[in-house]
Amino acid sequence: MVSKIAFLFFNYLAWGCLVLLPVVKLQEIGQGFYRFFGFTCVALQTLAVGLVLYMRGTLGNEVEFSAWALAVSLFFTLCFTIALKVRVRWFLWTCFALAVLSGLVSLAYFPWAGQSGFLLLSLHAVSSALLLGATTLAMMLGHWYLVTPKLSISPLKRYAGGYILLTVWMALQVIAAYFLSYSSGLSNGIPIVVEREFIFILFRVAWGLLVPLGMAYFIWETVRMRSTQSATGILYAAMVCTLMGEGMGIYLTLQTGFIF
Repeated sequence: MVSKIAFLFFNYLAWGCLVLLPVVKLQEIGQGFYRFFGFTCVALQTLAVGLVLYMRGTLGNEVEFSAWALAVSLFFTLCFTIALKVRVRWFLWTCFALAVLSGLVSLAYFPWAGQSGFLLLSLHAVSSALLLGATTLAMMLGHWYLVTPKLSISPLKRYAGGYILLTVWMALQVIAAYFLSYSSGLSNGIPIVVEREFIFILFRVAWGLLVPLGMAYFIWETVRMRSTQSATGILYAAMVCTLMGEGMGIYLTLQTGFIF
């Protein structure tokens, strides 16, 4: 179970960072930021694929198929990162698109194929990945202002705003999934799940959703005032909570079959 959670967590984080990277244009932020996150995504994907190879035969066919798709994404992510130096536009963005699409198959299709509520589980996986990517990119961009202090505040507004909206969206998903389970006749299983996993559910909701939502106002206000150092500090705390919360959400989803 731990290995499967780690595989999905690395996979989500890498894909979320990669797909949200163009929210800030290459011309705005410079090649350095893109290359840093390109190689970061390659490292995360390599860890995930390496973990499956090391644990081969113990994680199930769905994870192994997912790892194959992730290996394809890893190849094209590496090509994209190297192409940033070459600057051949069509090749650069073709590699990016192929990396994103193969990564999407890896995290949203193979791990949940054949399971009850496949579409909801896939949507939840994509949402979790985007949330992890948004918080990581926003926090690191806050640090980037130390390197390029004359950078416009607009990129940080986009990432911070995206992180806040995605946190709200994730909270709404968890609430909707809870009520949907009741309306679809699964209500008998919910009290058992809540009782058995109460501490983990409490931790996931309190630290993974409520605390980041509580920080949202302060994040936005500090960004709006262009207080990048203060915003970065708050974003760092929010990122830690989100990373722990989404990791716990992956565990609960795998363990219970309900969306968390």
